[in-house]
Amino acid sequence: MDARFVQAHREARWALWLTLLYLAAWIAAGYLPDSVQGVTGLPHWFEAACLVVPVVFIFLCKMMVTRIFRDISLEENHED
Repeated sequence: MDARFVQAHREARWALWLTLLYLAAWIAAGYLPDSVQGVTGLPHWFEAACLVVPVVFIFLCKMMVTRIFRDISLEENHED
């Protein structure tokens, strides 16, 4: 199999799992904390779901792009 397809498949799997993990973290952050006011004056569940989780996953996405994703050429090399 062409190495481009192997790399593209690997990147797609990582992106899918990170997306599913984000969804699970967002749902958990919305249901687990209580409704007491947090540092910003907003409820804990809102701070976790809408402030903390997105910042953490922005960092994780940056790490994924810098460490997992590779710059590959999408052109086919025809050697006739």
